[in-house]
Amino acid sequence: MCKERFVNPFTDFGFKRLFGTEANKDILIHFLNAILDDEDDIVEITYLNVEKLGQTERERKAVYDLYCRTENGDHIIVEMQKAWQEHFIDRSIFYSARAIDDAAKKGAWDFNLPKIYTVCLLNFEPPEFAGEEKCKHTLRLCDVTTGRVFSDKLTYVFLEMDKFRKEMDELESLSDKWLYVIKNLYLFDSYPSALKEKIFKKFFEEARISAFTPEEQFAYEESLKDMRDYSNTLASAEKKGREEGREEGREEEKIRMAREMKGDGEPIEKIMRYTGLSAEDIEKL
Repeated sequence: MCKERFVNPFTDFGFKRLFGTEANKDILIHFLNAILDDEDDIVEITYLNVEKLGQTERERKAVYDLYCRTENGDHIIVEMQKAWQEHFIDRSIFYSARAIDDAAKKGAWDFNLPKIYTVCLLNFEPPEFAGEEKCKHTLRLCDVTTGRVFSDKLTYVFLEMDKFRKEMDELESLSDKWLYVIKNLYLFDSYPSALKEKIFKKFFEEARISAFTPEEQFAYEESLKDMRDYSNTLASAEKKGREEGREEGREEEKIRMAREMKGDGEPIEKIMRYTGLSAEDIEKL
């Protein structure tokens, strides 16, 4: 049984329960307005089918965690990525391309595109942001010589959750508050009174595991297990890689020592005794 009081939003179940239901669309809207920080606030959204197929069966399909359209026609992809994935930035571009294709109007059309936003909450550091201290990265098409934004039709917001390290008394904005509660939600024992906004009270109430139906609790436990199994698999692979790396390093050191001893004219038997290499391997050096 789960011992936490509040759901872990990094599970598929938790993320989609809190942000991906009609009953909680106000939570998603509040979060997006805080994170995107655009001049025009989002007032209403419509959830769209998260699976978008290519034009032919041979084309790869894109599956998003959440996909929605605002009242003025802008499209927004929201993803929670729990662990490192190779070429994640490329994948985000691919997904946004599918959203552009989905937004294209049928029939006569003047190519006036809506805005496409891709918002990704990441529990890892993409190599593109390695060494940067800031946790939020907002990217658009720009002129590389001047930095001037060439087009605001494509916006990517990457949120590195591990790099968000503010404490409750350091939160300065709604964006800070959202990142703080998402990162720490499952660690709370009760609702933090310092969060005065009503939307956070609803957020915590929706996250309260004791209010789940038996079916929802079972689904959450399965989702939590999947997340833990995946994390353990990655940790095991990393450990194995480190061990293999150390073993490879030891072999390289043996070969280096054997070469030096052989160059100094030491007898084969002595080199074998000091390095553990076979006579045949030493002869090849």
